[in-house]
Amino acid sequence: MSDATRHYTSQQTARAVESLYMWRGHGIVLLGQYQGEHWVLARGWATADALEDVRRWTFADPGAFAGQVRRLVAEASGDPGVARDERVRALAWVDALTATT
Repeated sequence: MSDATRHYTSQQTARAVESLYMWRGHGIVLLGQYQGEHWVLARGWATADALEDVRRWTFADPGAFAGQVRRLVAEASGDPGVARDERVRALAWVDALTATT
């Protein structure tokens, strides 16, 4: 059974898109954002009230960003289906974010 949790702070619409991509599950937290001309993804290991061993990746291409999301979720969850779904959600977030800028 998956302990993955998706956190939505508000419903994403064409007018209001969250500037941060977020995913939490299986002991990790993923945070993504568009910064300048790059897509940035950070992964941290969740502890009681902090993130430890945070690592950050920067991508020029949103497809590579979503691919890294898929890889990290697959690695953490061991479930390729959850990882594919999260890649699709990451690409939808990218599309929604770029449509508003």
